[in-house]
Amino acid sequence: MADDKYFMMRSLEKALFVIETMATKSNWKLKTLHEACSIPKGTLQRILRTLEELDYVRQIERGGAYALTLKLHKIGKQIASQSDLGTALKPILSRLRDKVNETVNLTVLTGTDMVVVHQVTSDHALQMDSVIGDSFPAYMSASGKVFLAFLPEEERQRFVKELRRSDSGITSDTLSGLYEEMEKVRENGIGFDFEELYKGVRCVAAPVFDDAGTIVASISCSVPTVRLDRYFSQKLLYEIPLAAGEASRLLHAPENSFHFDIDEAVEKLVAE
Repeated sequence: MADDKYFMMRSLEKALFVIETMATKSNWKLKTLHEACSIPKGTLQRILRTLEELDYVRQIERGGAYALTLKLHKIGKQIASQSDLGTALKPILSRLRDKVNETVNLTVLTGTDMVVVHQVTSDHALQMDSVIGDSFPAYMSASGKVFLAFLPEEERQRFVKELRRSDSGITSDTLSGLYEEMEKVRENGIGFDFEELYKGVRCVAAPVFDDAGTIVASISCSVPTVRLDRYFSQKLLYEIPLAAGEASRLLHAPENSFHFDIDEAVEKLVAE
């Protein structure tokens, strides 16, 4: 009978088994881990080097024992918080949708992409065709620029390293432009994309922080350019940061003070 698990990636299966084994105690010598996993030593060393490069494993000292980092713990906390986050913030997202009648997205950073974890849709016939679970490049999107702007520098550098590795089209000019935009976001508390992600669609996003002052999500609205007149652009620029601030207060975030010239922002956002 044919193997009904033909789709299995054995190398991934081995790597996950190594992680699960390592989680049973604080650190492992290579010999002990080799005996516990029954994986050829050469294969095990390649797995450990890969996990170390991706920051899931660290070597306590050169030539010493291996230990898991807290990256998996962080991912677990993000997964748990995301499911709760959408539920907790749903009333705020719904009120924002009612005020602007545009689809409202709650997104988080996963790898180099932003992922939609909650959404409240508008009743317009013309709207973004996205659903919960959809993802898009963080560096091109308003919500991604907002999220990246408030990451600790170490995490931002890790993002850039992974972005360069995953996308050969990323240039120094691309990154320079991204860093300039992130500086503006840190000052203004609001991010934009001007049809960088989708032709004919512009987006406004603002950050949501938790009680530690850590960014946990972005709230955004993506709007077809045909609906972006000056009056509506001003409304978006007022209501989206207001909703994000309300969400942050709900999560007991420290008070943030952002300032931007709304008339100048309107001029940029309005589709000519």
